[in-house]
Amino acid sequence: MKQRPPILKTACRVTAMAALGVLLCSCINGGGIRPHETALDPASLDAGNAIRTTRDAAAWPSDRWWQQWGDPQLDTLVDDATSGNPGLKEAQARIDNARFQAQIAGASELPQVSAGGNFERQRFARYNTPAPPGGTTVWNNSIAADLSYDLDLWGKDRAIREGALDAVQASVADDRFAVVELQTAVVRAYVRLALQYALLDAYQSVQAEEQHTLDIATRRLEAGIGSRLEVSQATTQAAMSVTKVQEAQQQLALSRIDIAALAGKGAGYGDTLKRPALALNVPIALPASLPVDLIGHRPDIVAQRWRVLAAEKGMTAAHAAFYPNIDLLATASLGSAATFGGFFNLLGSNGAGHNLGAAISLPVFDGGRLRGEYGVAVSDRDAAVDAYNAAIVDAMRGVAAQVTSLRALDAQRASIDSTLDSARDAYRLADAGYRNGITEFLNVLAAQNAQLEQEERLAGVQAKRLDAWALLMKELGGGFAATAADRAAMEPDHARRN
Repeated sequence: MKQRPPILKTACRVTAMAALGVLLCSCINGGGIRPHETALDPASLDAGNAIRTTRDAAAWPSDRWWQQWGDPQLDTLVDDATSGNPGLKEAQARIDNARFQAQIAGASELPQVSAGGNFERQRFARYNTPAPPGGTTVWNNSIAADLSYDLDLWGKDRAIREGALDAVQASVADDRFAVVELQTAVVRAYVRLALQYALLDAYQSVQAEEQHTLDIATRRLEAGIGSRLEVSQATTQAAMSVTKVQEAQQQLALSRIDIAALAGKGAGYGDTLKRPALALNVPIALPASLPVDLIGHRPDIVAQRWRVLAAEKGMTAAHAAFYPNIDLLATASLGSAATFGGFFNLLGSNGAGHNLGAAISLPVFDGGRLRGEYGVAVSDRDAAVDAYNAAIVDAMRGVAAQVTSLRALDAQRASIDSTLDSARDAYRLADAGYRNGITEFLNVLAAQNAQLEQEERLAGVQAKRLDAWALLMKELGGGFAATAADRAAMEPDHARRN
């Protein structure tokens, strides 16, 4: 075979390069559209005094952090709530949807093959179709297989597939956070149930005291040393205490219903709950070095980061649409529509056909559609970065808020403990003085109300402490352990590209 002269080869290369340059230069460009937002580095944020001064000995929460309270019923309740819960099934359905979307997106990177056939008995019109076959009735049969393959020279299909896979990772992280949120909600509802029992105890104790006071007032009246006003006041207080007990019982029933709903069960499930063994004054320890690894322990933040990566892949795909698209095409076919022969004529060598080539599409002018699509992709990426940054700031805020609340509530509890002791002493003195005819009945009522108020405040503060601690566990990720892929997603962009 005669070879081409070197000068001809060089000319062909130059011509090809020039043609490619013309194609690229004639393509639509981005028109200066570019991202504006930058993802925050969590280490750059000032964690604040509340977090910096945390030094108590406690590790990051485990995935079953509530077990340190030692209430087996709570353990069972959380397990029941996270097993087959409708809300979690919905999250799993979103993961499945994202996986199938990734499968759809990945199909464009592979060769596409389709086949079809047409078998029909057809008469060709004599005056519309040259003879033959005009004026005859024949078998008009054909079989064809088509193959197409997008070369994806600019990485558009690859970016779409990778973005879809990032969306799958985001859905998985969302599912993890849904579990953490559900666990926290169940624990908080259980704390409220324990609070209602504590309040019921206080109200029943006051009810017994007020009934005792009413008995004393009645005996004093019968002995001629009391007054009807005292009996009337004591009767009113006793009736009010009955109402408080009833209200507490109502709140207990509602708390049971709430817990049953969180567990994804019917209301009857709540009726089976026993009194919590959880004491409202259980000790609480704060994790040390709270800012460290905060991001890796927040599945919702990990999900936001995956969304940033998915949006960046979408931006890459939109930008690749500015360049020429080249598809390899091939077709193999069998067909016949002859006046002679029969049904199987297409199987002969004369019925075979094929073609092989390439299809090139070049965006030259589209009225600004591609540039607009790229602008949308860039703005979606900026919005994802903004959401990620906001999630980081909110995580820091949430941790600092719960740590601050825990410290303040500890101080309040100590103050209320002291005040309650004084209120109880005052009530004992007032009650003893009234029985001995030394003090007025109003003193008894005032002391009794002050004692009840402090008991309510103490129970409320203790419950708020446990509630704040449960929220802190959620803010710290609830025992979430980042996977290797999650940790890679959280790395700076330059580290991931190197």
